[in-house]
Amino acid sequence: MNKKSSLSTLLYDSCEELSKEFKQLQSPRDVAQILQVPYDYLIYYLYRRPEKLQYTSFSVPKKSGGHRTIHSPDKSLAIIQRKLSQVLYAVYSSKPSVHGFAVKRSIITNAKAHTKKKFILNIDIKDFFDSINFGRVRGLFIAKPYELNEKVATILAQICCFNNKLPQGAPSSPIISNLICAKMDSELQRFSKEKGLFYTRYADDITFSLTRNELPSELVASYKKGFSQVVLGNELRSIIENNGFQINNSKVRLAYRTQRQEVTGLVVNQGVNVNRKYIRNVYGALHAWEKYGLEEAVKIYISKYAKQPVSPGQKYIKDYPYYLDSLRGKIEFIGSVRGKDDYLYQKLLNIFNQLISKETEATNLQN
Repeated sequence: MNKKSSLSTLLYDSCEELSKEFKQLQSPRDVAQILQVPYDYLIYYLYRRPEKLQYTSFSVPKKSGGHRTIHSPDKSLAIIQRKLSQVLYAVYSSKPSVHGFAVKRSIITNAKAHTKKKFILNIDIKDFFDSINFGRVRGLFIAKPYELNEKVATILAQICCFNNKLPQGAPSSPIISNLICAKMDSELQRFSKEKGLFYTRYADDITFSLTRNELPSELVASYKKGFSQVVLGNELRSIIENNGFQINNSKVRLAYRTQRQEVTGLVVNQGVNVNRKYIRNVYGALHAWEKYGLEEAVKIYISKYAKQPVSPGQKYIKDYPYYLDSLRGKIEFIGSVRGKDDYLYQKLLNIFNQLISKETEATNLQN
């Protein structure tokens, strides 16, 4: 068996069979077998391959400022992690409140749970992936409901972790984070039911909403006029902290229905909608393309949004595909939120297609 055939991306067992096999794992060799990877290859990628070759690390800017470090695994290790993810998705039953990294759920389904509410409370978990370390992942597999032995739990954690933490950028990190959060999700669902709240979580974004006029003190202990300087209730804070997470206090936001209420970046006051600023940016990009031409539009995009310096006389032809894909993707996102029959979506798409046609005609004339 050669290396390429040994590391095919997908497994072919059914979810039921994968779940049954997972619960019966007894040794690292069993782990290699369920992942359909030769044991020697698995050991090589985990223990013998130089650490500097296992991951490529780089930073990307955050919308809120600062940078986020991404650790992208080597291609072969990424395949192993994708296979493990497939097994874990077969084992994991997502809670109704979980909308991140769950089948047929998205930021849109997450936002829909909180439309037309009187209060929206947004909470962000601080350093979400970094706070899930090797010990927590290993302990996850040893504890109920999995109850795997220490050798199996250790090698599973070694597949998933890098530098003693869950790497943001690895295919296995999303499902592992949901498994780690399962207990917290259950406790927050129970808390919400008792207090008459609506609760959802999308990765590190936690949202509560309610339809009545009074805020339970267990949810919000106090706030200043205008809903600034929100102090969370002790019961809510304890549930999150007792599950090994810290709240990013600078990102706690409470909004009344007369204010703009947002959930995972989408406006939810009446129905789910895209932020006006997002729409203006798309209009601006199309306008720049129509008025100044594609190359100038790309320059504007790079200098304004990608935060890269624009050198005089520099050509941006190589950036055209990325720019066009990005712009088309933003228009399609508006369509996915507002609906494909929405007037605004149709208008933006028509402008985009007309500009593409003009570019094609211009290229054909030059050739």
